[in-house]
Amino acid sequence: MKNKKTLLLLGGVIILFIVLRSINYIYYLNWSGDQASFAIEVLKMFREKKLTLIGPQISANFQGHFVFQGPAIYYMMLVFMLLGHWDPVSSSYFFMIFASLMIVPLYFGVKKLINEKAAWLMVIFYSFLPFYINYSRFIWNSTFLLSLLPILIYLMGLYKEKKSRFVFFLVAFWLGLLLQFHYQFILIIFCVFLYYFLFKKESVFNILFFVFGLIVGFSPLIIFELKHDFYNIRMMILFAQNWSQVDRPGGITMPHYYISISFMLLILIFGILARKIKNISHRLITVFAIILAAYSFIVYLPKPNHAFWAPADPWNYLAEKKIYEIIRSTKLKNNFNIANLAYYDTPAIVTKYFMRRDYYRIAYEDYYHNSYLFVVAEGDKYLYNPAYEIGMFNPKKIIKKWKINSRFDMLLLQRD
Repeated sequence: MKNKKTLLLLGGVIILFIVLRSINYIYYLNWSGDQASFAIEVLKMFREKKLTLIGPQISANFQGHFVFQGPAIYYMMLVFMLLGHWDPVSSSYFFMIFASLMIVPLYFGVKKLINEKAAWLMVIFYSFLPFYINYSRFIWNSTFLLSLLPILIYLMGLYKEKKSRFVFFLVAFWLGLLLQFHYQFILIIFCVFLYYFLFKKESVFNILFFVFGLIVGFSPLIIFELKHDFYNIRMMILFAQNWSQVDRPGGITMPHYYISISFMLLILIFGILARKIKNISHRLITVFAIILAAYSFIVYLPKPNHAFWAPADPWNYLAEKKIYEIIRSTKLKNNFNIANLAYYDTPAIVTKYFMRRDYYRIAYEDYYHNSYLFVVAEGDKYLYNPAYEIGMFNPKKIIKKWKINSRFDMLLLQRD
């Protein structure tokens, strides 16, 4: 009877999780340069039926040199893009539903690892805290990482219950797999290692299972390193030697660097306070859940001025979609290109994802031989923009203009 009540409560939380994130979904949706560039690679993999051992590059770079993340990012994205028939909105929404279902392993994992009341508190934070709401409704490597952490917690709880070396191997394997999504996760791996071998006094022999599991989980990148003369390791050394000159967009101030770290920190805090949490009444936990959920509903009910992470008002997915629909309506074939000066996506990667999906055949990287150029800009600011995509298109004249939203227009320029 108690298990049935628990499942009903979890089902209710899952519904609230989805409803809360569905509010103004299209206006909040982040489908920008990173998502589009990932989707282009995934689309290419799918159409060419080719597997890959590496994923996207990390944001930091040094003089055109990059370090690559794991391919698990692409394979996970492929699942949701196929479910959504390559539509960004549907695919992202399917991911959000997947993230909601992770409430189940999160609850049972924390219950096994700590106790039942800690489990409910963790479910409440994961479901209703605005920080996690923002990062659980769009596709990205860091959001993938957040959605997969509950499985790690479940495996750790299962190991505490079963003390099976196979389950311990699975814990390490999952850690290695999650490392493919972001290199920041190495800090969490180190902390989990200390948890087991310093605080829990696990057998020294289990270190072999731990290391072997990490290797298997991280194996695609290890194979890539062996096949390509340890490319990533050489690039990391190069970065370290020239750290002051490495371009690091956002630095350590970016909130997404702390998504998984904050999640695991909450688990740690609940573990430390386990006895005190056990004495908290269910009524108090329920009141806390209602207050946090109500607060989040109030926060997200007003329509936002721009999409999440969009640096310009009033930019959102609908503006991106409108740009593509206008381009398609002109029926230009293969003698044009696009530049988007509304925000950082100057090469218009988002628009080019739509075009690649729909089999447009243009020279996507060529801004010199095209006869026409679509430019998204604010007023006549494009005239003074130093971007390569604009500078290569001279002399030029405006032959048509469309309104994208209250701030930005799209111009069709012809090479004069």
